[in-house]
Amino acid sequence: MSLRLRVLGSGPAWPSPGRACTGFLIETGELRVLLDCGTGVFERLRAVMPPEDLSAVIISHLHFDHFADLMPFRYYLLFGSGRRASLPLFLPPGAAERLRRVVEPVEPSPGFFKDAFRVSEYDPDSTLRLGKVRISFHKTLHPVDTYAFRISLGGAALVYSADTGWDPSLAGFATGADLFLCEAGWGTDGRSAEGMHLSAAEAGLLARMAGARRLLLTHIPGPEAPSVAAARAEFGGPAEHAGPGEVFRI
Repeated sequence: MSLRLRVLGSGPAWPSPGRACTGFLIETGELRVLLDCGTGVFERLRAVMPPEDLSAVIISHLHFDHFADLMPFRYYLLFGSGRRASLPLFLPPGAAERLRRVVEPVEPSPGFFKDAFRVSEYDPDSTLRLGKVRISFHKTLHPVDTYAFRISLGGAALVYSADTGWDPSLAGFATGADLFLCEAGWGTDGRSAEGMHLSAAEAGLLARMAGARRLLLTHIPGPEAPSVAAARAEFGGPAEHAGPGEVFRI
């Protein structure tokens, strides 16, 4: 059994024609897990599978480009699919109440999300087990509480950086990753904004420090080729862009 990563969206904080914000589908056997659900991701998800057949949704942090499509997803589950309050939605610690407050001015129901999802908050100090898949967490440097994910199946590991500024400890979390899915939201090279995003060169450096086998860049705000080249120069290994619709096997 192997892990597959399907790119639903890998854009920056805004969608573009043909390119949604952040969202990735992890597939293995019967298990299908959605990592983040930014603007445009739900439509892409519907293009490849019935959304109600997901095993779970996991959100890295509450910035709109990572969770905004939970709202149309909620309406679909309630009124378009017939699946009610049974799809697990895992949020960062404290995020359930914050998410409720986001929609409260226009949807005052306290059960807005809980009517459609089985909402819980993951424990960053523990391992989340979904079937044979194990997911561990690492807090990153970002303006809101944000968590990277290490997704393991047997001896294979995929690490998703989520959004982060420069943090050498992330290399330790990603040690030996078969695929390091890393953000590069702060240009091609040079020093990134502290506690915000990585440059592509920094993503490559982290991949090299981690001893990752392969680097996949996401969250690139401009043309992809210069960022891939900058990351590859620092990494010294295979690096590419997480293009919309692409599937990567581990």
